Amino acid sequence: MAEKPTIRKVSEVKGKIGHGGAVTIRILIDDIGCGAKNFSFLVNTMTAGLNCNVTGTGHSHEEEHCMFGLSGSGGVWVDGVKYGIEPNTAVFIPPGAMHYVWANPGEDFTYIIVYSPPGPEKKL
Repeated sequence: MAEKPTIRKVSEVKGKIGHGGAVTIRILIDDIGCGAKNFSFLVNTMTAGLNCNVTGTGHSHEEEHCMFGLSGSGGVWVDGVKYGIEPNTAVFIPPGAMHYVWANPGEDFTYIIVYSPPGPEKKL
């Protein structure tokens, strides 16, 4: 049996389309890909001007997570509060908080997501 990789490049991970087609999701670190048990690490790219508020009310899950902006800009609504995210900005989203992400017009928004414990990425 081959060992699971301990290093993965974004360019080598096939993206999944999520949130109504607004986001390309790349799962770099999780239990399936490399054996991580207590967290998962994703790099998402949201198309400029779109958002993941497919339901109109946002979504929530029991896992806490954080976001970190890499390129472009956008933000996240967390329990009705709007937070802007640009490169080198982090936001914490508590367990159970209603939230959704958006990308500002003009440039795709790429950001990191870390879930702990892992879970929401398994539903994609």
